[in-house]
This record gives sequence, structure tokens and C-alpha cells, in this order.
Amino acid sequence: MIINMKKKKIKIPFKLALVGLLFSKVESIWPWLAHRWFVKIFFSTARFELPFAEQKALDSATRSSVTFENMNIQMYEWGEGVPVLFVHGWMGRATQFHEFIPVFNHAGFKVISFDSTGHGLSDGSRSHLMEFTGIINILTARYGKFKMIVGHSLGGVASLHAVRQFQATDQLVMLASPTIAQEIVEEFRKKIGASKKCEVYFERYIQATYGQRFEEYSASHIISEIKGLDLFLVYDQNDREVSMKNSEIMLHRYPEAKMMITEGLGHNRILKDKEVIESTLTFLKNSEVVMA
Repeated sequence: MIINMKKKKIKIPFKLALVGLLFSKVESIWPWLAHRWFVKIFFSTARFELPFAEQKALDSATRSSVTFENMNIQMYEWGEGVPVLFVHGWMGRATQFHEFIPVFNHAGFKVISFDSTGHGLSDGSRSHLMEFTGIINILTARYGKFKMIVGHSLGGVASLHAVRQFQATDQLVMLASPTIAQEIVEEFRKKIGASKKCEVYFERYIQATYGQRFEEYSASHIISEIKGLDLFLVYDQNDREVSMKNSEIMLHRYPEAKMMITEGLGHNRILKDKEVIESTLTFLKNSEVVMA
């Protein structure tokens, strides 16, 4: 299935653009400092002012919180019914799913979401993939196994980890999720103007700090450990942050997955597209029929 839309220029966060102007100069003078800065920037987050539509979604939510590693994590609920969890991506927030909320509520589902560490209204200024996953696991313990989880970008990868660790759901939608570790680091390196030496330092840092290679955290790596998951992949041909290679390798390693390809939505507008939203809901409803 392919949907055509007009292309939209990608916006680079101001802080990241500023780093891009300075990083190569710092690296040429103090490479040891630049290597450490590379790691710090990689895990640092940024917050953005809410658009009007997202502010309305925020105002209509039932808000609560959970504690994760001594940080306050903001949670949101909309509507009543069977809980479906939505997980935002890097430098995102729960209210980015504002177009999904009324559609799923009308269909009889309660929408659950949260702002991860360092995002939205939650505590922190840094974050990483496994913190997203840790919060999903906490919510799974609270609500039970979710009927479905919808994850955008990094949120999709974190959700896949939660499926492996905590059986968080039997049905997962990954929207524009990066799945190739090398591509993630390389794209980040190019954005800030860093050299390949920073990639080498980063890989060594991850191995020494977390005990695993960065590649071992990727969706394309862990999917081989997962069985029986009803998986729906949605990717856009014009996504400048996540290439179609990411969807291709996932489909190759998990051929049972269903795929939807759009065109012209890019990385974030995919969250506002009516056909993407309806297809996601249809995927859930079809699964209910099969499981009945």
C-alpha cells in the first residue's frame, strides 16, 4: 500500500544546528574532548513548544505520573475502553499522537501515553532507548499486556524491546522506526559534522558502559529473538531520517510482518496522516477478529 503526499523540508533542532557549526572546529583542536562531547550530545534531549493542536490534547488528557529511576514521568490517558499504548520517538512527546486519539477513542479504545525521560513534561535532560523500554515495562505491570502498542521512531524500537523483555503486547505497530544501528550513528555523526573517529569512540563507550555492542540494541538484531508477534511496519519513501533500508531489513528478518509504504509524509507527518491512522486501527480490529 503506497500513499502519495507532497515533500516537506526537514527541520533540524536549533541546538543541533548550532553544534553542527562548532563540532568540527572543536574536534580539529581537541579530539579527545570532541569524542566525549559526541557521546554527551547523542544522549541529550531537547524540548519544543507545543503546537495548538497538541496543547488541546494535553488539556483534555487525564494526567498522572509514575517514578522511573527517581524521575517523575508524566502519563496521559484519553477515553475509556481497552488500553492501547502509544510511544513517542526521540525528542518527541505523547501529544504528537493527537490525531490518533479521537479515532481510537471513538472505536472504543483508551489511549495511554507518556513523556519519556528528558522529554515533554517528564524529568531529566538526557535519555536513551532502554529508559523508554523501562517505562513501558512499568506501564505493562500497571495495565497488563496491552492490546496493541504503537511506537513512532525510537518508540517503536523501545516497544520491541518491551515485547522481548516483558511480553508487553502481542501486536505492535512501528511507525518510521530506525532498525539499523550503524545508520543511526552515522546519520547523527553527519548532522553534527563529526569524523568517523567519533563513531569508533562511541562504539567503544557503549561496549564498556553497557556491556553490549550498540548493534545488539537495534531492532534488526533483536527481532530474531521474537516469535508470535503481530507486527505492522509503516515507512515513508521520503523519510530523510530513516531510510527504506530499515523496513527492508526488518521484513527480511521477520517476513510475517505486514507493511505499509507512504510517500511524501517524511518522518513526523506520518503521525498526522488519516490513512496511516485508519490503517493502524484496521490492523488492530482485524487482529481482534482473528483472535476471537
